[in-house]
Amino acid sequence: MNVVLIIGTITALMAATIALVQTDIKKVMAYSAISQLGDMMLGLGATFGGEALFSFRLRRRRILAINSNRS
Repeated sequence: MNVVLIIGTITALMAATIALVQTDIKKVMAYSAISQLGDMMLGLGATFGGEALFSFRLRRRRILAINSNRS
C-alpha cells in the first residue's frame, strides 16, 4: 500500500501544481479532477480505503450523469 500512497501523493501534487498555471478553465477543472483522484489514491494507500472508494464512486456517477446530459 505504500506504493499507492506515494503514487497518489505525487499525482495529487503534480496535478494541482499544473492546474495553478493553466489559463483555460476547462484545463484547470481537468487537472483539479486528476488531483482529486490522486487524493483518493492517497486515501487508499493510507488505509482509508472505504472512504476513498465511496468518494470515487460518487464522482464517477456525477461524471457519467454530466456526460449523458450532453448527448
